[in-house]
Amino acid sequence: MIKIKYGKGHSPHLFIDRLVVKLDFLPNDSASNTHSALFPLFDDPECFIGNKPGNGVEIQRNMVIESLENSKHYPHFVYRYANHQAQWMRLTLHPRDMGLQGFEELHSILGMFTDDGWGDFSSEAKVTQIEVSIDLEGISLNSVNILPGQAKTVSVYKSGQKFETVYLGKSKSNQTIIYDRGAKRKQKGQEFKAGICTRIERKKSNLNLKVYELAKLKNPFSHVEFVAIPPVPPPNEKKTYIWELFVEAVAYRGLDPALKLLPQNKRSAYRKHIATHKHQWWLPDIIWFAWPGVLKELKLSDPSYWK
Repeated sequence: MIKIKYGKGHSPHLFIDRLVVKLDFLPNDSASNTHSALFPLFDDPECFIGNKPGNGVEIQRNMVIESLENSKHYPHFVYRYANHQAQWMRLTLHPRDMGLQGFEELHSILGMFTDDGWGDFSSEAKVTQIEVSIDLEGISLNSVNILPGQAKTVSVYKSGQKFETVYLGKSKSNQTIIYDRGAKRKQKGQEFKAGICTRIERKKSNLNLKVYELAKLKNPFSHVEFVAIPPVPPPNEKKTYIWELFVEAVAYRGLDPALKLLPQNKRSAYRKHIATHKHQWWLPDIIWFAWPGVLKELKLSDPSYWK
């Protein structure tokens, strides 16, 4: 973990929350052998559980990873076949929860019906979606303001007087979600003892990357800006009461909704003024230096490890 101190004993923590990969098969003997080996395993409760509705050519199951205490983190497996041959298989994974041990268990199951287990996925599977997250321990969402790009769709949610979640972008796009981690767990009735923590989640789709190429992923957090509201208005603001009203609106609505209340010319001037007051502790480029280490720890993008 990199050591950027936010408060006593706190550092940002980078991890992969969710990964979706898809392995395609050519119509050959290997696809036939995979199908023949895999199909009986769907009835083995030590390998697969669940039976989500599919169709005549698609099967969905969860793969049993014994080291995972919570079955909701089990890999979700979707298998498409035709003419007794494998066409493709898709895995939805939770790498942070699985850890290296979980991937080694997954590798053992995959090895029952593929040549190289996770090695086949690591070398050949496409990344269809990834969710990368940063936990900002010691940082309260209500102590910061988020300045999104002008073209971004922004939604802000509160509970009482406190901000809980900020969405940047639409749900079907490469969305960013910033939220109070403790408040979210409380909503779900879950215990949370980690203290103050703000989490940033970034979803990326259509990456055109294979699993072994994940090290090439560009920093998905460079667009996020944490800013402080300056104590004084922009130099060209002659009506200081407008700035005072704006600051009150930020506290009540959030920064982006408050900016949208302003006329376009004043909105641009205020944005420019606020953008000069970025928090010095937010260093996304330095945080992203930890990305190779995240991949190395899990070995998920290293085909040679799985030989």
